[in-house]
Amino acid sequence: MANFKERYSKLTGLWTVSSVSTSQYSTKRLAKDIERESTVSYADIMAVLSSLPSVMQRYMAEGHTVKLEGIGTFFLTVQCHKTGVANKEDCSAEQITNVKVQFRPEVEPAGRKGKRKNTLVADNLEWVYLPSPDKKPSETDDEEPPSGDEPDNPGSGNGGTTPGGGDNGGGDNGDGDLGE
Repeated sequence: MANFKERYSKLTGLWTVSSVSTSQYSTKRLAKDIERESTVSYADIMAVLSSLPSVMQRYMAEGHTVKLEGIGTFFLTVQCHKTGVANKEDCSAEQITNVKVQFRPEVEPAGRKGKRKNTLVADNLEWVYLPSPDKKPSETDDEEPPSGDEPDNPGSGNGGTTPGGGDNGGGDNGDGDLGE
């Protein structure tokens, strides 16, 4: 079951919902579950999963995208200085100030209704309201709503468009035990 909470936007002055993650699963947990569903040993799964980041990093450094079937595609994007240059010939890598890895989830082709489906979103996804404790207005990320205190919203996604939340507050590098 997926969780959601209410969220107040100081920009629009309206309430909406936002997805919330309640825990984070580590690479070890993932490997244990994969072992149960396959004939591959935990050690072999961990060996493969621990090699995946460095291989993906190398491919993207070489200018390739990396597609994991059933998951999605990873690729690099860059941010540049706020000001551009007047001439095309003056463009250079020195303008790059930050490099990020972007992820585009795999989607199934549009069906009869014309809507594409993200392959990582379960067909039988059930949403459950996760009540939040009240917190003082000074602790909120947005300004206080007109009708009372804004609810706590840790680990929320981007307005509920990403099931399971976006940044769930974890920093698991794959060998933590959070969620085990």
